[in-house]
Amino acid sequence: MSLTNETKEIIKATVSIIEKNEAELTKRIYPLLFTRDPAMKIFFNRDHLRKGTQPRAFIGSIIEYAKNIDNLDAIKPLINDIAEKHAALNIKPVQYTIVNICLLEVFGKALGTRGTHVVKKAWKEAIEDLANIIIKAETRKYEETLAKEGGWKGFKKFTITNKENESAMITSFYLEPTDGKTIVIGKAGQYINMMLDVPERGTVFRNYSLSSSPNSNYYRISVKREENGLVSNYLHDILSQGDKIKLSPPYGSLYLKETDKPAVLISGGVGITPMISILQDAVKQQLTRQIYFIHGARNKNTHAFKDDVVTLTADHDNVNHHFFYSRNSVKSADTEPGRITMNSVKDIASHQKDAEFYLCGPAQMMKDLYRELINWGVNQNNIVYEYFGPKRDIIG
Repeated sequence: MSLTNETKEIIKATVSIIEKNEAELTKRIYPLLFTRDPAMKIFFNRDHLRKGTQPRAFIGSIIEYAKNIDNLDAIKPLINDIAEKHAALNIKPVQYTIVNICLLEVFGKALGTRGTHVVKKAWKEAIEDLANIIIKAETRKYEETLAKEGGWKGFKKFTITNKENESAMITSFYLEPTDGKTIVIGKAGQYINMMLDVPERGTVFRNYSLSSSPNSNYYRISVKREENGLVSNYLHDILSQGDKIKLSPPYGSLYLKETDKPAVLISGGVGITPMISILQDAVKQQLTRQIYFIHGARNKNTHAFKDDVVTLTADHDNVNHHFFYSRNSVKSADTEPGRITMNSVKDIASHQKDAEFYLCGPAQMMKDLYRELINWGVNQNNIVYEYFGPKRDIIG
């Protein structure tokens, strides 16, 4: 059911109040939700909640919807990203009910004296409308995945068949379906959601980018050991060959567009994982478009997949690589000391503003590069990035 013009006008007239109280809303929404429905806790990364990235992303998405309520096409990319993440978690429509109730309660308090019965009714309709839009997008994702060979919905059991150290901090895990059946082939650059039962913590979920060229036999993820990281340390130290885990099908919006434009793949640290997948697949498909692979790491000891990248680019004139080491580095044939800068990106990409730029790495790196790319004159539609926090952390 479409929103009435009256409802839209009320939302537009009061969204500034919600935006003004955004910080307070981000503090209130999840404690209230978890009090009302403790079972919802398992779907959220505690670190993302503690840092505030998840609450900011949640409230920020509602504000974006409200501000674009007359032109919802403007938030299609946002809706798609939310639907991808929710599909990877196997979110169900019934779970929106309690979320909507909690949102209305905190929004009502934020509206204060402006929160008349009519205004609250309008926000109820708007919140339910946004939920229905996302639910429809999720349903399409589920249906599209099930229609593919080897597709499934929810979580499927996999076996760890191999572990390989890629650097001092990153280990790859090769994951094959326990039932031996064909698995759905995702797009290079996408991620899977892993469901784990961790002792003394219970069920937890984590997203990990696939780090190999898509195939129907196995998935590979490459995980950085994070200091105090619950899941990363559990994977590195406890799980081994033969252990079982559960995975969602691949989802995500970071993958090469089907164009002939030059592609500039820029990564930092463990952000190399989707980029190596994209590079491997591009070479496998014998793409003729120009591809620039730019990666930054602390030093050679923390640099994963260096030999793979060098080998992949060696025999293809349209593919080249450039590495940057921020610590203890000297200039060499393919490595520069220091961090990736906008000037270095321009030089490597031959100052081609019409290229496509793909970003994955630390938030600050992506934020700086995104803004500098925009200031340089790159069309925002030609910038693709993977970030699990609020979009505004990157684009401002």
